Amino acid sequence: MTLLPFAPGDVFVPATVLEPEARYPTGMGRILQLAADGSARASVDTGRRGLISGLGLGPDGVLWVLDAQARGLDRFAPDGRRLPTPHAMTDMPFGSVLFPADGTILLAEHLCGATGPFAGGGRVYRFDADGRPLAVYATETNGGVSGFLGVTHMALSADGQTLFHVSETGSHIYAHDLIADRRLGAIHTREDPPGFLFGLAALPCGGIVVATGGGARRLSTHGEVSELPLPPGRGWANLVVRAAGFGGGLWACDFFAGRLVALDLSTGAVLADRALGLEKALTSVAEVPA
Repeated sequence: MTLLPFAPGDVFVPATVLEPEARYPTGMGRILQLAADGSARASVDTGRRGLISGLGLGPDGVLWVLDAQARGLDRFAPDGRRLPTPHAMTDMPFGSVLFPADGTILLAEHLCGATGPFAGGGRVYRFDADGRPLAVYATETNGGVSGFLGVTHMALSADGQTLFHVSETGSHIYAHDLIADRRLGAIHTREDPPGFLFGLAALPCGGIVVATGGGARRLSTHGEVSELPLPPGRGWANLVVRAAGFGGGLWACDFFAGRLVALDLSTGAVLADRALGLEKALTSVAEVPA
């Protein structure tokens, strides 16, 4: 199995083949390549046993696939070829990636456990475009309800100076000044039960959105908080801003249902609703610009 050359509007989703007897969602890594209309185009196995936790599409069109459990990172060129992983990025529990405008790469340690398969430091690393390490940020984490979740999701301010991040199932959104390398503390705390926060995204118009399981919240640049309704679901766990050419909408991932929904951010209208059958595997999404 291999990926096909990327086409405008293609969508990539994790499709880890889960082991029913595993205590935590675990299995062999797989990526599905879907056409803009949701039909299947191709799939590829990573060859790693874990849980694919994050995807990202770089400005050069390269698809990044991150599996924190397997401590693995895979990359695929726009023609579908698998690319080598820079040595400094190997054997690390990276689970999410961002591409700042300065051409560097930010990778976050999804895990912060002390030992064993969930060991990690919960830090964020900056690399240059060739994969050489430039900096390490000692970001704040809370472990989530399991105690071993580090920086599971992150988003970047428009000026590239402030990193927003969460430890999923924790109740705080943290901020970190990347210029001064300084923790700025929690900018939002969910106080209503069950208090969980999940994936977050920075909006092109400013502010951020964060998934809450049953829905989502929007935080303005001035700190105002409003609810962002999502369709009824089993567990909205990640939000991803759609690629250029799609009107600045959002993809929402229902982790427990394996369902992917596209939303018009200005009206809340559902533009696409795809039941993919990827229960406990749909952690992220990446989209090729139109």
